[in-house]
Amino acid sequence: MKILSVLIEYRVFSLNAPFSYVCDDNVSVEVGCRVYVPFGHQNIVGYVIDVKHTNKTLEELTKETNVAYKYIYKVLDEKPILDKKLYDLAKYMENEYVAPFISCLQTILPPSLKPAKSSLKEITYRKLKVVYAKDNIEKIKLNPSQIELYNKIKDGNGLFYKDLPAGRVKTLEKLGVVYLDEKVVIDDYFKDYVIENKTLVLNDKQQEVYDAIINGEDKVYLLQGVTGSGKTEVYLKLVEYYVKNGKTAIVLVPEISLTPMVISRFKSRFKDIAILHGKLTNKEKEIQYNKIKNGEVKVVIGARSAIFAPLENIGIIILDEEQSTSYKQDSTPTYHARDIALYRAKGFDAKVVLGSATPSFESKARALKGVYKQLYIDKRANNQPLPKVNVVSMRTDISDFSPLISNTLDRLIRETLHRKEKIILLQNRRGYSPYVSCRKCGHTFKCPNCELSMSYHIKGDKFKCHYCNYEIKFNHICPSCEGDDFLFMGSGTQKIEEVIENNYPEAKLLRMDNDTTNVKNGHYKILEKFKNEDYNILLGTQMVAKGLDFEDVTLVGVIDADITLVAADFRCSETCFELLSQVSGRAGRGKKTGQVVIQTYQPDNYAIQMASKHEYEMFFKKDMLFRKKLAYPPFAYMSSITVLSAKNDQAVILADKIGSKLKMVKDFEVLGPAIPYVFKENEKYRVRILVKSKKHDLIRDAFKKINTIFKEEVIERKCNILFDIDTYKML
Repeated sequence: MKILSVLIEYRVFSLNAPFSYVCDDNVSVEVGCRVYVPFGHQNIVGYVIDVKHTNKTLEELTKETNVAYKYIYKVLDEKPILDKKLYDLAKYMENEYVAPFISCLQTILPPSLKPAKSSLKEITYRKLKVVYAKDNIEKIKLNPSQIELYNKIKDGNGLFYKDLPAGRVKTLEKLGVVYLDEKVVIDDYFKDYVIENKTLVLNDKQQEVYDAIINGEDKVYLLQGVTGSGKTEVYLKLVEYYVKNGKTAIVLVPEISLTPMVISRFKSRFKDIAILHGKLTNKEKEIQYNKIKNGEVKVVIGARSAIFAPLENIGIIILDEEQSTSYKQDSTPTYHARDIALYRAKGFDAKVVLGSATPSFESKARALKGVYKQLYIDKRANNQPLPKVNVVSMRTDISDFSPLISNTLDRLIRETLHRKEKIILLQNRRGYSPYVSCRKCGHTFKCPNCELSMSYHIKGDKFKCHYCNYEIKFNHICPSCEGDDFLFMGSGTQKIEEVIENNYPEAKLLRMDNDTTNVKNGHYKILEKFKNEDYNILLGTQMVAKGLDFEDVTLVGVIDADITLVAADFRCSETCFELLSQVSGRAGRGKKTGQVVIQTYQPDNYAIQMASKHEYEMFFKKDMLFRKKLAYPPFAYMSSITVLSAKNDQAVILADKIGSKLKMVKDFEVLGPAIPYVFKENEKYRVRILVKSKKHDLIRDAFKKINTIFKEEVIERKCNILFDIDTYKML
């Protein structure tokens, strides 16, 4: 008999311990396999972390240990689903991010391999009938047309039945010269992509950076290159070098919106690459994961989760736009892809390249201390100047037809359209209006799950919560007073779209946000239309701010630069500067000079002013003075504990107790407990505690103690705790 130690699938600390099960000796099971087991009144999936043999009977075991052992139902895997390096990575994440081990395993693995009941749902593949030719048919008489069809099927090594004349195929089948079978059809992920075979010669500055990375002894490089400096071409050459030398590579981009152009560039250079990101179906994720695991590809490209690709012999890991907050996961385990990249690279003695025009303050500070090797590309690849940026005050410069468009932007839009050139407009808020209230009684439409204002979407005439995706139809009657007069406050991409279409008849606009890109390859299709068809304005959220390279875009307009400045967050200036710098870089990437218009009610704000002058170094120094004064990162480490509960009073009581315990820790600054801006999400009330300290390990160890001390009380009060190490959220 075998005794199995099994971690069950629930991602909670109260169950973060192995449970014992048994199976017969003839059952093949190893550490690292998933098993289907009974648990209470349910049947769930677990992950085997230990296997022991015993000669005792089940009755003897039960009597000796006083444990009611249960038999597993079945083993789900023939061999372990993780190699040792990825298993060790999961253990590292459990320790570093104070997370249940099972949650780390589930984060690393694709849906079809997760230790979770959802993975039992069989992934169905599309099957089609295929016609195959038989051999040795010399004695069968065929007419010339039948011989021609037979040879076509034979030469094609089987052809799809749907592509052949059905009647003639059935005749050949009756004659016994062909037979039908079914074949699984796997769609080519790249079938809609236009792959451009464009290989560029590195200029002197790019070559200098390339040589420094290839020949350098440092392991981590911060590549700071202005927008349009050709960082992607450097990445391509680096990956090419390592692949030629028998290594593999991971290339991360911060959002799925960046992947189409990056994928096209890499696909043109490398025969086989794998893609991993959140918009793939479970079937596609399984296909891509298996390709990587089976050693069929050398290069993996994707968003945050691609850092867990099961590659062997990694030579280089690249994080493009390394400053992006989308590399940080907000749910358990709260990892940052940069930190995982550094850990994985160390295990393979690989190099890490962090690329950005506006590096994160944490990375820049490490580079200045010599922890990372700093490299610069300070000119655009085509030697064109950076675009001229106009900061426009919306207090004074407003067009006659809309309070959302300035006279300056209006004039430049008309001039650009007249020259048959293209425009990118940024409004970093989707929907039509973020806030709607009844003029008669003041009623606002709030999400019942989150108790926050829902955004109005004119398409579909509905309200939508952007936190939990709850939707309701808008019947244009106030539920409180039955009034029918409403005030639509603020503006999203849908309202800007309406303004543009109403006032620029020659404009042909594409909108790019979460609402227009939620279809298969949605980002790619929109970008291809903008590139190759007669569309002349691309309007979108921050999706349009990064990674886009269109030579004929000569004007960029930022509709409301203040959106990122109103957040109660010490990083808001950095976020604003980074977004404005990135979107400005979309203009003038070809032979023609670009222009940018930044519309704002705070024209003198230093982040906006320095972004308009492309002054990253000056902005970095100024904002660092503010952070040093208040001991914010990177001068201290900041993490948080969030208590969640369906009952607000229980969350508050537990958070108060945790806060009191933390305030007893030496070298800690504790902020809170406090009610965050998003105080309720998905029917859970939230209370947050922020912790600052100069010692990173001190925070982690304190959180572990909190988890142990309050483990029973968390269960009693029916609360959950989220430990967010190196949090990116103030509220």
